[in-house]
Amino acid sequence: MDKFKAAVVQMNLREKDVNTNLKRATEIVGKIAKEDVDIVCLPEYLTTGQLSDSISGSAESIPGSSTETMGDVAEEHGVYIVFSMAEKVDQKRYNTAVLIGPEGDVLGKHRKMHRFLDERAVVTPGDSYTVVSTDLGKLGLMVCYDAVFPELSRNLALMDADVLLMPSNWPDPFKPQWEIATSARALDNQLWVIAANRIGGSDNYTYFGGSRIVDPTGCPVVECGGGEEVAVGTIDPAVTKSFKDVINFLEDRRDDYTL
Repeated sequence: MDKFKAAVVQMNLREKDVNTNLKRATEIVGKIAKEDVDIVCLPEYLTTGQLSDSISGSAESIPGSSTETMGDVAEEHGVYIVFSMAEKVDQKRYNTAVLIGPEGDVLGKHRKMHRFLDERAVVTPGDSYTVVSTDLGKLGLMVCYDAVFPELSRNLALMDADVLLMPSNWPDPFKPQWEIATSARALDNQLWVIAANRIGGSDNYTYFGGSRIVDPTGCPVVECGGGEEVAVGTIDPAVTKSFKDVINFLEDRRDDYTL
């Protein structure tokens, strides 16, 4: 894995307004691409805003119209893009993170495994882990509330992920928990965490932003404030290696007492 540049995008999302959300995301990615960024992480539920019964009809197939739109953007600018969206499979709805490659193809997806509060009434939980081998390294996918559960990120680490990508709609009043969870998952596994959060509000929540890139020691490299903002940071494998050369958590891990 070589050094590369990553961007986290925090933006407001309009509920059920897929076209407006994708248009704004397209504009932002176009501006970021001028900074020679290699991968862009956008928020959770990019197309629809927070999923509810009233907007479950806006869920789409993957691949589908929205992934084709973002695929065109990725191909135009030669970047990887990750975001989450409402996925439709027959009568089921999933909250699915999608990784699109610089040639515009869907390289992998992860269905959110842990449903947050009112998601339980609408969203079917995923049941598998996703690590995608790319030119940037092995990229593990997770979504928002998944970060509270260390087993998921640990399994991605055991699958040799180098970086964890996390689209999020993490709401008030849980900013301290956001900072703890993203830093802890990075430190637990000595991995980079790239976590994009949204801003604005929906019917039930407001969102504080705070998007961040966290290094393998658990320290943020870049961090956003509370407005529409983009932060760019360098993912440097030398940081991972130097830390693991001192102490390697996975090598020291005991698995003889796990339940």
